[in-house]
Order: sequence, then structure tokens, then C-alpha cells
Amino acid sequence: MPPTHLLRYASAAAAAATTAAARVKADGCPIKSRNKSEQGGCPIKGSNNMPATPQQTKAPGQTTNLDTKREASTIPQKGGASTWQYPSPQMFWNALVRKDKADGADETDMDTVVAVHNAMNEATWSKILEWEKLRQGPPPELVRFTGRPHDLSPKALLKIYVFGCPKPFDRHDWVVSRGDEERRYVIDYYSDEGLSDKDEKPKTMHDYAALKSIAVDARPALDSVGAVLDRVVHMPSLRSSGEASPALPLRPPSSMSEDPRAMIREKCSQRAKALSKCGEDEKKCADAAIALQHCVASVVCPVEAEAFREAAVANKNAEQAYQAMDAALDAWSAQNGSVLSERPD
Repeated sequence: MPPTHLLRYASAAAAAATTAAARVKADGCPIKSRNKSEQGGCPIKGSNNMPATPQQTKAPGQTTNLDTKREASTIPQKGGASTWQYPSPQMFWNALVRKDKADGADETDMDTVVAVHNAMNEATWSKILEWEKLRQGPPPELVRFTGRPHDLSPKALLKIYVFGCPKPFDRHDWVVSRGDEERRYVIDYYSDEGLSDKDEKPKTMHDYAALKSIAVDARPALDSVGAVLDRVVHMPSLRSSGEASPALPLRPPSSMSEDPRAMIREKCSQRAKALSKCGEDEKKCADAAIALQHCVASVVCPVEAEAFREAAVANKNAEQAYQAMDAALDAWSAQNGSVLSERPD
């Protein structure tokens, strides 16, 4: 299985593990919670957004012995004597199970998921270090981070609705300090399915070149005048001199511009056939119709589709989530025409 097919698991597990490198005594726990003292029911340390206790034991129903060893990142931790530590394969699996995101995942994939996750984070830090060239002070350190997979950044919204770029599959916010001065970075992660067949499993955490289909867009949040000047004036100058990597284009590359209708027909044809063959069994037909709707939504409105899936699994607010997904589908169909009524092949 190519690594990019595991991206949604790496992303989900990373979100469930507070989305990045975890400290030595940190657990793989979920993303931002309304309760500031908890993340998805797990107590956290307020200083760094990290869970307080590790979870390295087997998950319920787990049949494979997963590695509990953790790899040290190259990312300095604020106030610590070492670098941040990445979650182990066991921690990733526990996070997926706890957040009901293990559907379709395989325990034996966790080594690859960890390799993808670690390479993604090292790539992120390398991008941040380019921006940090523009600041003065002690060496940069990562203070804390937050996973925000359901929150689209303003730049992502611009790319999606103005330039037709696919939605990022994940978002992180990282806070980096130089001494007492902190700066928040917004990071969007994009997947180019047109390049997925060229992906390989990273050999090391620095082998992010192996992930051809992943694009990392890291930049300072517009929280200060200095950040605005860096984004508008200083970084463009640095890039023009060849001292920083090029900015991601606002418009998607041709490999990311696949016709969504073609993607729907390819991805959802079996769901359409199931609906056409459900006969007079009302429950079977209703289930097949919802499955087809969710499949189409996963292409054209993935945020709403994932929210509905999570609500259905948790058996909480599923009706509201379904209505939101249905409304998003209606809005897309009004502009692009319905594909739900097309005769399956």
C-alpha cells in the first residue's frame, strides 16, 4: 500500500495525538477541546498542550504487538533539555481506536504511518526554520502545537473557493519561541493524488522527499506587524535570492485538478450499484442511499462528510451532521449538476 493511502490515518492519528511530536511522557490524545484541561477526555499539561500520561498498552481487540519505541525528533522543545519525541506505533493505534478512526486501517500499517507522520513533521520544521531566518534571538524552539483538521485557514479558503484548489487534509498551528518572543505558525497539508503512485515509505524521518504527493504550506499567522512584513516583504526577498524554498502556488497543479465528477464515478460506482440493486427493502435502500451520499460528499465536501462519519460512529448529533452534509451536497449539485441520479455503469 503506497504511503499516501495512509495519509488520512497519519493525519487522524496525529490529530488524536495532538497532531505532532509528543514528549517523552506524553500520551497520544486528541485534538483541541473546548475543555482547556482535557483533550478528548485526556488530561493535558497547560504549558504545551500535551497529554499528561502515556498510553502504550494494547487497545481493545488489538491482535498485533506494536512497537512502543519512540524516535527523537530534531525539533527543540521549549524549556526542555532535549527535542520532542514522536509517538510510537502503539500510541498511534491507540489514538485511532480512541477516536473511532481505525475503520479501514490495519494495525500492521502503523510503522508506515509513523514514518509518514515523522517525515511530515520534520518537513514542517524545516519550512518554519526558513521563516525563522527572518527573526533575531536565541535558537527557535517549539513551545506547543494544536491540531485543527476541521478549521480551514483564510489562505486555504482563498485557494479552495477562488483558485479551485482541493482542501488540505490537515491543519496544524505551531507556536515557536525565540527567548521570550513567541510566534504562531499556520500549517496546511495538501495531498496531490496525481503523484501518489510515486510515493515511497520514508527511509528516515528526514526523507520527506519520498512523499512526492505531500505539500506543506507553513507561514506565520498574521498576528503581528512583524509577521505581516515577513510574509509580504521579507520572505519574497529571501526566496528571490534562493535562500528559501519557493512558495506553494495559489492555483493547484494540473495533477490536483482532476474532474470531481470523474472521481465520484470511479470512487462511488459500487455504492451506486448497491443502491440500484436494493430492491424493495426500505432499510437496505435507505442505508445504500446514505452510503452513496457519503461517498460523493467525501469527494466534493470532505469536511462535512468526515463530520457525519464521526457523528454516526459516535451516535451523537448524527442527524444534524447528516443535514449539514446534505446541504453541502445540494449546494455543490446546484452549481455542478447532480451525479447521484446518473445511471451506474
